[in-house]
Amino acid sequence: MATSLTDQSLTLRLLAFPVGNLTLGFPLAAVQKIIPQAFTSASGLSYTGVAHLEDQELTVLDLHQAIFRREGELPAQGYLIVVRGLGGEFFGVPVPELPTLLDCPREQVRQIPPSYRRSDTLGIASHVALVAQEGGRTEAVFILDPACLGTR
Repeated sequence: MATSLTDQSLTLRLLAFPVGNLTLGFPLAAVQKIIPQAFTSASGLSYTGVAHLEDQELTVLDLHQAIFRREGELPAQGYLIVVRGLGGEFFGVPVPELPTLLDCPREQVRQIPPSYRRSDTLGIASHVALVAQEGGRTEAVFILDPACLGTR
């Protein structure tokens, strides 16, 4: 994710989506595509599954189960955000609705401390962006690091 978070533009474009009570996001540059939810095979014992994408298989990560450690099934409807992780492997992240495109000012993006990343289930997030909402509220968007997908 170094390239998208270290370039010199004034804003960072994010695809943001809700997971439980959190808002997560990927830098737009990390997203390969968004597709309708594909049939996913999974044992239900972990937060991973596998789906077919064009001519290859991709690992599907149920972030709700990974972060909140609650057993569940991958959503049958919605979309998959497809990102390329470490080593070029593709990962799909299921979301119930299309993600929101955000333009976040760079000065509102902060790196998450390494100690937090090592100790929390949200350690796949490398940065947090503070995004102004209607009514003067501020929302934290945890920016996921594609290089960390599938490593926990």
